[in-house]
Amino acid sequence: MILINFKTYLQSTDQLGKALAQKLDDVAANSKVPIVICPQAFDLKDMLSFNHLKVWLQHVDPESQGQATGFIVPEIAKQIGAAGVVLNHSEHKLEFELLQKTVKRAREANLKILIFAADPAEAKKVSDLQPDFIGYEPPELIGSQDTSVAEAKPEVISKVVEAVDTPVLVGAGVKNSKDVKVCLERGAAGVALASGIVKAEDPAAVLADLLSAF
Repeated sequence: MILINFKTYLQSTDQLGKALAQKLDDVAANSKVPIVICPQAFDLKDMLSFNHLKVWLQHVDPESQGQATGFIVPEIAKQIGAAGVVLNHSEHKLEFELLQKTVKRAREANLKILIFAADPAEAKKVSDLQPDFIGYEPPELIGSQDTSVAEAKPEVISKVVEAVDTPVLVGAGVKNSKDVKVCLERGAAGVALASGIVKAEDPAAVLADLLSAF
């Protein structure tokens, strides 16, 4: 599996985001590897017309439908068409009690759940919440253009995989098929990335290269 976080980059917002998703969908059409994109909530509806991409949200809140001004309610996300959600990204960390509540609400809405963790200890802790996936991303390497987690901390990938029974996606600086191969060899189920695709000159070529490692 490859998860692509659109974050709030200009290149992945509104019509530019839709054009980016089209390029990724064209590549995904020729692959059996699941490709998940995580657009901003504003762009969710526009991303549902692509046949070969799964669409998750970057966050939901534990509030219920009704009096919840300003929150992203899990049931509404599901009703509109989101298939899953990522939680606890290093750019949007949640206190553990709030994370517990949010996971419970997301599960009630029948959303797939990926929880990010910064190290093996946090991965083990969040695995007790029984998410569908755990994302391992050391914060200091997120967005790195020079060094990937596969290059800097391959042994920690193995430790995270060994610490949990949940499928692990590896992120932070992942940028090519060589990185993906290392992650898969260390037991990961796939990779997570953002700027490596979103800000690439040729996102389709980058995705095709990543897929070749599977």
